[in-house]
Amino acid sequence: MTPRRKTRQIQLGSIKIGAAAPITVQSMTKTDTRDVEATLLQIWSLEAAGCDIVRVAVPVKEAAEKLGEIKKQIRIPLVADIHFNYKLALIALDQGVDGLRLNPGNIGGKQFVMEVVRLAQARKIPIRIGVNAGSLEKDLLAKYNGPTARGMAESALRHIRILEDCGYPEMKISLKASDPAMMIEAYRMLADQVEYPFHLGVTEAGTPTAGTIKSAVGLGTLLAEGIGDTIRVSLAADPVEEVRVGIEILKALGLRKQGLTFVACPSCGRADVDLVKLARDAEERLKGVTEEVHVAVMGCLPPGEQVVTKEGPKPIEAIGEGEEVLTHEGTFRRVLWTATHQYQGDLVEVHPTGFAPFRLTPNHPVWAFPRPSRRKGKRPHILRVLASGDAPRWIKAGELCPGWVLANPILQEKEDRAALTAEGLGVIPVDDDFMTLGGYYLAEGTLSGKGGKPYQQFFYFHERQDAYVERLCSILTGLGIRPGIQRRRHTAEVIAHSLALGRLLESLFGRGSQAKRLPDWMVRLPHEKQRPLIRALWEGDGYTGRVRGYLRATYSTSSWVLAVQVHQILVRLGIAAFLHHRDQRDRKRNWVVSVTSKEALARLRHVLGLRATPAPAYSRNGQVVLDERAFYVGVRAVRRAPYTGHVHNLEVEGTHSFVVPGAALHNCEVNGPGEARAADIGVAGGKGIGLIFRKGEVVRKVPEARIIEALWEEVERFIAEKQAARGPEVQD
Repeated sequence: MTPRRKTRQIQLGSIKIGAAAPITVQSMTKTDTRDVEATLLQIWSLEAAGCDIVRVAVPVKEAAEKLGEIKKQIRIPLVADIHFNYKLALIALDQGVDGLRLNPGNIGGKQFVMEVVRLAQARKIPIRIGVNAGSLEKDLLAKYNGPTARGMAESALRHIRILEDCGYPEMKISLKASDPAMMIEAYRMLADQVEYPFHLGVTEAGTPTAGTIKSAVGLGTLLAEGIGDTIRVSLAADPVEEVRVGIEILKALGLRKQGLTFVACPSCGRADVDLVKLARDAEERLKGVTEEVHVAVMGCLPPGEQVVTKEGPKPIEAIGEGEEVLTHEGTFRRVLWTATHQYQGDLVEVHPTGFAPFRLTPNHPVWAFPRPSRRKGKRPHILRVLASGDAPRWIKAGELCPGWVLANPILQEKEDRAALTAEGLGVIPVDDDFMTLGGYYLAEGTLSGKGGKPYQQFFYFHERQDAYVERLCSILTGLGIRPGIQRRRHTAEVIAHSLALGRLLESLFGRGSQAKRLPDWMVRLPHEKQRPLIRALWEGDGYTGRVRGYLRATYSTSSWVLAVQVHQILVRLGIAAFLHHRDQRDRKRNWVVSVTSKEALARLRHVLGLRATPAPAYSRNGQVVLDERAFYVGVRAVRRAPYTGHVHNLEVEGTHSFVVPGAALHNCEVNGPGEARAADIGVAGGKGIGLIFRKGEVVRKVPEARIIEALWEEVERFIAEKQAARGPEVQD
């Protein structure tokens, strides 16, 4: 390795560049800077990946005016990329950026350059002169018969002299070309002529594979020769990948020191725990660490609405530690802890076809996959996309678009129960009769009695449903209960008088139309025991037939919990179904489970014991399909909704995911405990507490006042264990 080239040193925000300062890694966002939220999400991801400096495009006034808002919410220096319009540079400086990237020769004349320099000088903001082989001045292209290394070096010297004439030497220089050989030669030529620090890069390097190779050749060659003070790898990929490649290039040359990698919550200003102070305190306390340790401090958690728990759907804010929630694997897992904080910004409102919309923060990962649009906006059927090998993956909610497909897990857990014991009734087999009784009560039953005690049980059927009346009477007689029948107004009313039966029904299935639900174990029963339950529910509150000439089947209930549970059972039975609501004026909201596709209708009719009915000429394949592990629904619309208020999140044991009706969500991977889990040592804060992670597992839960102390103790323990595992140092 050639000794490092001696240069002036400049200050870019909190980072020194040039002279003996460490070589830094930069990247550039690929978002519209006017979209503050999207830009912040990308910068936060870059921070988490180890990026030292970030540059954003500023093509218009509206973008320049957003820089201050962005600057307040990031931890690394912010550079504004300016072309041609000096006024944008002035706005950027007023917004508090840490650096400018511009060419003094193309912003309109020396008087405009002087205006920019005066403001930059007053604020001590350095300027990067960026020369690109693809945009050399016309006279230089003519002079050298096209873009050449010599022409690039000459162009750089022109711009440098403009700033020197203005008496402002606080600059760094870049000479970028897509050809690594040309770029290497240009830097070598200029290195002997100026003392300013160099920013290295191979522009438009290409795809991750080709771009990585070209960047490694171009940057690696110059760095090995001691040329270069800060670098950027340009790839046609996520900018996070640019940072990772840049860091690996430095490490390969021994230029990236081992030691602490520190990541802090990017939106800490909105968290309950003061993570701005926490991050600074942690960084100061860990400053002397030289062993390689990745430390993350996190705390900002996104919201949800209804979450599917073992007892049915519940609002996320009502879920506590120890409760079990459904995960994307189709199993129930324990909630380790919950978090709440204040949030201000846009929420993503996702509208799945046939399901109620749900809202979440744009960076919250959702289990989904794209469905590309074909001719005239038509999209391939979901089954065809799955058959082609596509599969759901975790993507940020902000990336969802209409036509994407959401994956929702099918409950995989199974539990059989042969019998149950009820006071006053003895042992009752969990068989077809019992499941039918439960279905009739859920659909048609009410309880009544003095003092709230359920002495009487009423079941209501249409006068033409004598077969159901006879079946219920037979079941009640088998339990030792003598029912009565009363007929009026086209209704057959079955009446039972049994406090024991009333208590059993109330304890298992709830009381009141909106509070009815299934006990959690019933949702996990074997399929053959769930079929009579579905038959009884449909006989009471279900419909099968034609609507506007098309076959469909629906089950309707005013109980939200019961609707979700019935939907879960149907998809376990291989019946694809929607779940939505129907609102009528001056009436309770009705939740509707509907089946429309030809195959699903055939399966349901078989379960209901109905003969097959010929399909109409037009068969609805629908927007919901099943495989063994999940059902899939298309996204009908995606909207943004401004929101100010508290938001919530759950830390779930093992899989770190939870389900809302219509979609599976993963704990936030950048803004939440996901980054803390990925670190060697991590901290997630909320509600005045801190959770300390070691390799993905919570090892300590401490008060906010002890977070730094606990973090330091875990870092010390981690380093000691790491050193012990290496054993005694081998002496040469």
